[in-house]
Formats: sequence, C-alpha cells, structure tokens
Amino acid sequence: MTLAYIGDLSGPDAAVELTYYKGIKLAIDRANARGGVNGRKINLVAGDTRFDTAQAVTLFKKYTSEEPALALLGINVSSMFEALTTRISAEKVPVIGPTGVTQVTLANPYIYNAQADLPTTAEAIAQFMAKQLGRESKVGVARISTASGDEWFDLMQKLLPGVGAKATGQQKIDPAAVEAAAQVGQFKRDGVNAVTLHAGSSGGIALLKSMQSGGLNVPVYSTFGANGPTLWKSAGTLAPSTYAFDAFAPPDSDVSGRADLEAAMREAGAWDEFKQEKNYAEGWVIGGIMVEALKRAGEKPTRASFIEALRSPQGFATGGFSADINWSKGNGVADASAVKAFTFDPKTQRIVEVRNP
Repeated sequence: MTLAYIGDLSGPDAAVELTYYKGIKLAIDRANARGGVNGRKINLVAGDTRFDTAQAVTLFKKYTSEEPALALLGINVSSMFEALTTRISAEKVPVIGPTGVTQVTLANPYIYNAQADLPTTAEAIAQFMAKQLGRESKVGVARISTASGDEWFDLMQKLLPGVGAKATGQQKIDPAAVEAAAQVGQFKRDGVNAVTLHAGSSGGIALLKSMQSGGLNVPVYSTFGANGPTLWKSAGTLAPSTYAFDAFAPPDSDVSGRADLEAAMREAGAWDEFKQEKNYAEGWVIGGIMVEALKRAGEKPTRASFIEALRSPQGFATGGFSADINWSKGNGVADASAVKAFTFDPKTQRIVEVRNP
C-alpha cells in the first residue's frame, strides 16, 4: 500500500511543507511499528517539488502512472492545483490534506481538504479585527504572488468594508523573498494601521523583519500559510501583536490528543524541535486519518474503496487539534468559528490561542 506525498521539502516553503510531511510520517511510522494496517505495512514515499509547479506536474505523473500510488498527499500550492486539477479528476486519484485550500481545491471532488478555505479564514480575521481595532481602520494587504494571493486580496476588498475598515491596496511578496522593504514603504505611505498577510513561511519572515527595520509598528493578521514558530521568532518586538489564524493547533496545545502525540514525538526525538509547529500537528492528524481510512478500505484497498472510506459517514476524530473531519458532510472547514487566532505569549514562551481579541 503506497501513499505518495508531493511537497516542498527543500525550497522556500519547506519550513511549512517539510514539517507537515514529518507529522504525516510519524503517524504512519507508528502504525507500521504496530504491525501496519490489516496485516500490511504502509509505504510512504515523498517527492520534492522545490516549490516549482513543473516539478509538481512531473511528480504527479510519476505517482499516478510510472509508480502509481493508492493516494496522494499534499501538493499544497494553488498554482500547482490549477495545473493539476483536470488530471486529478481524470485519474480519479484522491489527494488528501493540502495545506492551502482554494476554490480550485474545493471544487474538485477528489481533493479532500482539512484546512479552512480562504473565504472562511478571511471572515474569521475580519471579525477579529473589528473587535480589536474598531472601525475606520486602514488595512494593507500583503500577499503571495500566486493565484491564492489574488483570491485573498479580492476577499479583503469585499469583507473589510463590512467591519468598517478599508483595504488601502495590495503588496505582492515573492515566495522566496528575503526582504519586503518596498512593500513596507508603501504601507507606511498609505498610513495603514494594520496589515493582513497571506504568504508562506519565507514571505511572512521577510515582511515582519522589514516591518521592524522600516519602523512599521502595526498589528499583523496572517492566514495559515505563515503560521508557526518562525513567524513569531522573526517578529521581534511585533510578536505580541502578530496573529495567525488556523484550523489546527500546535502539538503542545491543551487538547485531548496531546498526550498521544507528545509520546510519539518524544519517542522519535521530535518534541523539543516541533512542539510549537502547528504544521506538525496537522500532518499527524492527516497521517492518522490515512491509517484509519486504510483500515476501513479493507484488506486489499483500491482507490475506489479508499475513497469510500474517506467519505464514510462516521468521519474522523482529530484529538482536538482541529474540528473533527467528516468528508461525507462537506469539504474543508467552512465555519469561521472553527478558525482560531493564535499569537505568541512571551510569559510562557508558547504559541497560544487568543480567546478574547
């Protein structure tokens, strides 16, 4: 039984996508160590996109034609899904758990989303900002230079007026950016008193470092893409006013599934390094779902039986790291209340949920 992960393992988004893969691998390694699934071991293979769409297409061909896998995991990037969505449907291959959710991934019935989509995340951020900033705020939009970045700016233009705020404009950030001085300079000229961020880890780091050096001391509200310890480490004095919104909580959160994940991570020597990495917890949840779905798919699973298992009406528990997942009822997280705000607490040195804006 082969599952194939396609993601950035060495490029500009590896801080997110490699960490996510390690969480998936831990769950599958643990299942294999306990005898596998229905008496068979799970073979997890990984292909490195290096954040390159052409490479993602090559890997898709490899794992659907040359070395066909039962299912694919990851892919993660909006431009890659735009290039592959027709092929995914033609191959009828399930793709589970992309870290980024767009209208393209939601529209394809073979893509199983566990993360919140951008409209839901935008709604959660807009509601939070309205409570924290009040009305008549001027908000700059920092966004990745991909299709999902276009979607994010459109959403901000649509939603911000409803909470009494205004998007002053958008500033694009390259996925491999190491600084964003020009973007910060424009935000300062626009007189913004808040910034929303939709980017990967590198883009988030570049923005926050340039905000510090450029003297732009305003709150930052990020989508799931840049969420993780590196975001707050790069924020410096801006850390307490930097927020990331996500459907998944970090491994060291106070949830029912923490003890099980912590034990597995400590055994693997991964706890100290990844205990605050929500992408690791997200990977662990998805890996666990793969194990359970394979159990439900029978002794000799096919793509058809595996898809049926993914869509089983009982759904999948997540140990509290996110809302439970049930693909028989819907695709992705469509309830803004399931998207939580996180920030860094300097007293406890932990990434914590913000319950009162």
